[in-house]
Amino acid sequence: MDISTKQIIKMLENYNIKVSYQRIKVLEYLLKNDSHPTADIIYTKLSENFPTISKATVYNTLNLFLEKKMVSSMNTDKFETRYDLLVEPHGHFVCESCGRIFNFPYNYSNLYNGLEGFKITKEEIVLKGICKECKK
Repeated sequence: MDISTKQIIKMLENYNIKVSYQRIKVLEYLLKNDSHPTADIIYTKLSENFPTISKATVYNTLNLFLEKKMVSSMNTDKFETRYDLLVEPHGHFVCESCGRIFNFPYNYSNLYNGLEGFKITKEEIVLKGICKECKK
């Protein structure tokens, strides 16, 4: 996605996030990479051209973006959190061959048998299989 620094600053301001160079760079990376990156991937890529950025800054920035509902997160397994700019409810398909993650529309219901009286605070759907490109 081609987006200017001015547009990124406006996006941060729209979410009432104080503008900093680090926050601009993290958001810019997310805008240009729709691969659902982890914080470590973002840190590694940004530190190539921005060696003064710290891993803590990347994690703190992503947590702020989550808090402000600017990004969403998903877990592909117990240890890996990935970040996504799409915050509307949606599902994810993880290709077991190439590792790519695809978004797809999904209608959340919050109605499940056996959970009467429970309060559901977050619903994630992650499907795994082989994407159409790898299937070829």
